[in-house]
Amino acid sequence: MDLKKSLHGGFTYYLSDPHPSALIISGMHGDEFESGKLLEELFTARVFPLPSYLFIPQISPSAVSSHTRLNGQQHDINRQFRKDTDDEEAKAVMELLAPFRFRSVVDVHEDPDRTNELYLYDTKQMTHVERAAYEDSARQTGVGLYTGIDDENDPTLQSYIKDGYLLFDPERVSADSGFLSIWMARLGIAKRVFTLEIPGKAPKNLKRMILTLLLPYLSTL
Repeated sequence: MDLKKSLHGGFTYYLSDPHPSALIISGMHGDEFESGKLLEELFTARVFPLPSYLFIPQISPSAVSSHTRLNGQQHDINRQFRKDTDDEEAKAVMELLAPFRFRSVVDVHEDPDRTNELYLYDTKQMTHVERAAYEDSARQTGVGLYTGIDDENDPTLQSYIKDGYLLFDPERVSADSGFLSIWMARLGIAKRVFTLEIPGKAPKNLKRMILTLLLPYLSTL
């Protein structure tokens, strides 16, 4: 497949096909920037055996450039994906994505507090077979599956994660929450969205291994 690199609204994206089945995104928060750099290296080196895809390495370039959770407008952009937002980066992302219909989306984040554990938000309940495959892929990397609260200081992230997994049902999360995953699921832009939280304190080679093993599997579900 030919890989086309383009610029839209201040951010770069890669498109392998005019009608991609998968969307891969990273760089939502600037304090989680390393995974986006690794993904861009892996994508441009054609490492991944992926279906047709659209890849955005930096959803919020202003946050990534400053290495902060908040972007240039002092917003957590992952609370800005809604109709009434005044966030310019969020509006540019929504404008680009609105015409597409993705089978699966993988939104790659890093949890700055984790060293050797990962977890996953999923907008559709995994089957037993899918869950087993996910857990097996994680075990191959040597990392654990996190059990506990995502972020006790953030009211929107005080959900209890068990064995590295949490169902993030779009019907039970307000459309005004501003999460990109909820916006895409509610509008039918994505059939399923995975938010992958890899350990932010892990060494680069471990992060690369996690991405290499988990991304091809999740992007085809």
